[in-house]
Amino acid sequence: MNKIKKMLKDWVVKLELAENPNTPEEALKRLANYPDWRVRDEVARNHETPPEILDKLAKDKDWRVRASVALNPNTLPETLKKLAKDKNWEVRWRVADNPNTPKETLEKLAEDKDSYVREKVAKNRNTPPETLKKLAEDKDPFVRAGVAGNPSTPEETLKTLVEDEDWRVRATFAENRNTSPEILKKLAEDKIPFVRAEVAENPNTPEETLKRLAEDEDSRVRAKVAGNLKTPSEILEKLAKDKDPEVREAVAGNRKTPSETLKELAEDEDERVRLEVALNPHTPPEALEKLAEDKNWEIRWSVARNPNTPSTTLEKLAKDEDNNVREAVAGNSNTPSTTLEKLAKDEIWRVRFEVAINPSTSPETLKELAEDENIRVRDAARERLEGLLRH
Repeated sequence: MNKIKKMLKDWVVKLELAENPNTPEEALKRLANYPDWRVRDEVARNHETPPEILDKLAKDKDWRVRASVALNPNTLPETLKKLAKDKNWEVRWRVADNPNTPKETLEKLAEDKDSYVREKVAKNRNTPPETLKKLAEDKDPFVRAGVAGNPSTPEETLKTLVEDEDWRVRATFAENRNTSPEILKKLAEDKIPFVRAEVAENPNTPEETLKRLAEDEDSRVRAKVAGNLKTPSEILEKLAKDKDPEVREAVAGNRKTPSETLKELAEDEDERVRLEVALNPHTPPEALEKLAEDKNWEIRWSVARNPNTPSTTLEKLAKDEDNNVREAVAGNSNTPSTTLEKLAKDEIWRVRFEVAINPSTSPETLKELAEDENIRVRDAARERLEGLLRH
């Protein structure tokens, strides 16, 4: 039994050494020859493993080790070129995903019999334009979707995918931040709601298209319009009255939503909407003051965390019955030092800890917390005091 325990302990130590980025090169070289594949695999995964050791592990008998080498950013292009011919598709799949893989190797992998490999080539930013053009005609829709979503795909190739028969390809195309406003305008008329929703979320979508999608029959599409930072304020005002709470919730969370609209949404019947208003850093102080009295503790907690919450409101929330709310107040840099002084005596140690790390806490309060019964609070307060003395 003791022998087994010793062997197990020895294996765990070697595993930890193999994955540690500070392990010396000589130790990694020895671990690369360890009998258990899991240790060798960790060496192959380690981003500090030298290229020459990775090259050796690229010939490992276990495909999982070779696959880890194929994905390591330290693996040399020449090694990746060899692994691109591996008999295991998962090894080739990872080669196709590696940003260091040479263009000529990606060109060859674009003809791989396995569609998963071709899909990774289609998504790789280093894949040459001509190769992407060929993959845009691939029989597998996921491969074509990879091309549609690749930011390196030329516009003329993208245009061929606008009317692809598979909606997943069109949806990925609509999601692509490189897709031109003209093409997005066309995709906004797609019969599949998911495609229109991706158009509604794209920052390149023209205002007139967003206005049209704001009246879409599908609430998911309207919600995406409501969350788009490019959506005009008059449209956001209109969507704030939408019958679907998901849409109003998106408006409430949009940083470009006008203050007056946020004030209205602060009184919404749906808790999720009020919560988003409480979280929005642009919500006006008067709306936050109202939400500070909400019956839902999560909403009060969000108000307590909001950087726009006035100090008078934070003073009130410092007396909240919920310790999570008090903890959030203690961590808000807007909280007055006098309020933090009171919270430093809170019965919950997490509240006192937040006071200790708050930049607004006075040195006098920190001195008190430096003698706190909780070690984490004490250490945090002492570290802050030492920092103040250094400066």
